[in-house]
Amino acid sequence: MISKERIYQNLLRLVAVPSVSGTDDEIKAAYKLEELLYEIPYFTVHRDHVKLVPLEGDPFGRCIVTAWLEACPGNKRTVILTGHYDVVDVEEYGHLQDKAYDVEAITGCIDGMPLDEDSRKDFESGEWLFGRGTADMKYGHALCLELLRHFSENGGINGNLLYVAVCGEETNSEGMLRALTFFNDFARKTGTEYEALLLAECYMMEDQARDMTRYVHFGASGKLMPMFFFVGEATHGGEPFLGIDPNLMAAQVYARLHMTASFCQRSRGESTPPPVCLKMQDLKNTYSVSTPLYTASYYNVITVNMDPAVLMEKLLTIGRDSFAAALEFIERRSTEYEVFAGEKPVRYPIKACVKTFAEVYEAAKKAYDGDLDAHIGELVDGWQSEKFEIQDIAVKIVKRVYELNPDKQPTIIVSIIPPYYPDVYPDTEEPRAKKLLKCVEDVIAFAEVQYGQTLKLKNYYMGISDMCYTGLDAGKNFDSLFKNLVGVNQMYFLPEKDMRAFNVPGIVLGGYGKDFHKHTERLHRQYNCLSGYGGTAREEAAEVC
Repeated sequence: MISKERIYQNLLRLVAVPSVSGTDDEIKAAYKLEELLYEIPYFTVHRDHVKLVPLEGDPFGRCIVTAWLEACPGNKRTVILTGHYDVVDVEEYGHLQDKAYDVEAITGCIDGMPLDEDSRKDFESGEWLFGRGTADMKYGHALCLELLRHFSENGGINGNLLYVAVCGEETNSEGMLRALTFFNDFARKTGTEYEALLLAECYMMEDQARDMTRYVHFGASGKLMPMFFFVGEATHGGEPFLGIDPNLMAAQVYARLHMTASFCQRSRGESTPPPVCLKMQDLKNTYSVSTPLYTASYYNVITVNMDPAVLMEKLLTIGRDSFAAALEFIERRSTEYEVFAGEKPVRYPIKACVKTFAEVYEAAKKAYDGDLDAHIGELVDGWQSEKFEIQDIAVKIVKRVYELNPDKQPTIIVSIIPPYYPDVYPDTEEPRAKKLLKCVEDVIAFAEVQYGQTLKLKNYYMGISDMCYTGLDAGKNFDSLFKNLVGVNQMYFLPEKDMRAFNVPGIVLGGYGKDFHKHTERLHRQYNCLSGYGGTAREEAAEVC
């Protein structure tokens, strides 16, 4: 039988591990999962079925956790259970940060923090468990552990289960990218045939107060981050028309891309939000009476049916239009100044130049006296040792490559920076996908009849997840995108061959939670089959707080 108490206790033990993404503590959750797996009798006997698979060259020494339940020896059909074990930090908890990883303690005193109406109502109901990682997504692992225990002891499945817990989902999905290679290698070595993938991510309420429907997600939206690197012509502040400010070009791109509906997509009844600028900065480090030489900006673009080749051309068009608009802006200002001052300001001719990162890199490679790949690799190693974020390193790479390029002129360089998440939607005519959809229909009917719960199938999980790596669309050309992805296999491991080879239909189906990444993150006890914590326990926790 499924043990509610065991799920609850494992949840408490997992949440207690502060596995914040991109910190030395993240790996601790992997060790805790290994410990919990070995408490399952099957894995106590088959210890070699549990493995910690390291991420090559990872600065934090992280790994993925794998467990192979061979429930039907000789049967090669396998379902993958997966999810991430890292969490975001607890800064939002303010003075309660020290209790954020203690489910019972924080549940008893979360009202010491500001609560919106829905959060307060849930707190007062006593039906919700608060704490960092409860919903996103350590409940999913507590559930997977209990499923592994249950099926190892009771059978009931005509196949096998492969559990893979990954790191880094909250940062750059380094864990899932490593897992792709593992999945393919494991299949080759064992002859395993993957039937389906279950991502046990909690369902996140989109309309928390009113929508009581729970959703099973069959596809996943994607995400990419186009970066525009602007090279201007620096000039003294007293002679502004002798140069071009890269911030001016950046502003023109911002006006054409930020929150524009023309970059939104609609597919199978789902619409993506518009792009937003995540960061814009000039790279001038010190004060001087000169305009900047470099500026960089990058954007968040959500996709549901994006052809990468079409995307790159749209980005280049924005770059060309923006450069032209910047030159027109300078021309207007020059004319206005001439009318005001009675003399035409001196100007140098500037021609619009827009290139892809791949073009600039290739030119630099031809001009560089040595191995450019090795040179950039050494720089990346140094920047990583200084704990620069991967996006900041991407900016530094493009800057260095431009510096080594013999063609020195004002330029807009268009690239894609990590992380990259392709959108995915399984082929509904493919036999495994059809079978999975039939299973989803059965689950929906079962939930309605047995529990009075309304579940519905939704075409895209709009929160970015590791589900994105379960199948590249073979009908689309990803080459131009991959060529322009900065830092690939230097700071960002992107296993292109494994991404193309791994194609497994999947669903997102887990627990029911709210307010991911907020101090009000919480998990519904009854829906998620959790025992424990209530009444006296809650009162005692409140007294401690």
